Amino acid sequence: MLELWKSRVRTHQQQQAKYLRLVFNDHFVLVLIILFGAGLYAYSQFIRQMSVVPWWLIPGLALILTIAATFGRLATLVEAADQVFLLPQAKNFLKYLFKARRYSMGLPTVVLLLLSGASWPLLAKLHQGWPALLTLAIGLLVFKDADLWMQLLMLYRVKVARGFNRLTLFAIVFIAVLLGLYLHPALTMILALGLDGVMRWRLADWFATAPLDYDGMIQSESDRMGRIYRFYNLFTDVPGLNGQVKRRKYLDWLTAFVSKKPANTWRFIYLRGFLRGTEYSGLYIRLTVIGAVILALIQQWWLALLLGIVFIYLVGFQLLPFYYQYDEIIFTHLFPVGQAQKQRSFQRLVAVLLGLETVIFAAAALIVGQWLTAGAIGLAGLVFVAAFTWWYLPLRFNTLRK
Repeated sequence: MLELWKSRVRTHQQQQAKYLRLVFNDHFVLVLIILFGAGLYAYSQFIRQMSVVPWWLIPGLALILTIAATFGRLATLVEAADQVFLLPQAKNFLKYLFKARRYSMGLPTVVLLLLSGASWPLLAKLHQGWPALLTLAIGLLVFKDADLWMQLLMLYRVKVARGFNRLTLFAIVFIAVLLGLYLHPALTMILALGLDGVMRWRLADWFATAPLDYDGMIQSESDRMGRIYRFYNLFTDVPGLNGQVKRRKYLDWLTAFVSKKPANTWRFIYLRGFLRGTEYSGLYIRLTVIGAVILALIQQWWLALLLGIVFIYLVGFQLLPFYYQYDEIIFTHLFPVGQAQKQRSFQRLVAVLLGLETVIFAAAALIVGQWLTAGAIGLAGLVFVAAFTWWYLPLRFNTLRK
């Protein structure tokens, strides 16, 4: 079983490395560097301007750390055929799952350590030094260890799992972190060690008496990998992965703005595909909402302007694969319309979406009273949208055709 685990981890890492090279391309890495630098600057300015600790700081920090402690699913790397071929190895399969649990602890550990380090300036505002930071980080790691034990337990048909689920664990972690921030982080570590100790004490009995739920384990791993591949699909084509289509009848009124005549064939197809598809519309909504919230919290107009342009570019860049959405459908090549109409229709769709995003960003700045920021984002954003749509996109299409 251990050799099987090593083989699957090796294959899994090679496959993920192939997609990660495509995801973290030059454009995306540049955007991430800009966002990271802007975020660090905004965070440092927020710390410097904090003369009095606001009431929401401790609950907000506790919520962020709790979400981080529950980040990361158990990566079992099981396959559908295991239900048949590994059924005789049900008792020995526990060694395989222990290796999976240990492997799944890697990425959450990095995330928790980074967030714990980032919370150090806030802990200093609460008059707590590096020992408090160390105990808080240990407590979060122990809570994550208990969370992975819980996920492993859910793969077995154990009665206690129905009453004590991840939602209950989430509430316990939040209360423990909240008490630790109000009193002392050592309290968080003590509660985490107690919970993890109780679970380890009872796990041996539960694993020995409960049967393994192969169906649930395979479905859970399939859902986990599905979310990862849907993220990859935003940057490149993932074989065998297609976005969902929903009717969304309540959005039909938007298609009335496009008259149904041959000259608007591709305009109607792209608009209908964007409204009904979940892949690109979901991406557009998520990035727009996140960008609006971030811009509403930033006080410096030039920083908000920079981040606004970055978000607009990021959304536009992520919409580029939508241009080729229907190339594999043979009937689209039989349309009595030229390639130029298809390109113009896509450009108009991108211009409308990015223009609407610019208006939303400006409105978010207006809501918090940042008039200068709203004006700068509105003017510069519309200029950038025009340049991106009518200058960058044609260059991009001509380069790809060559």
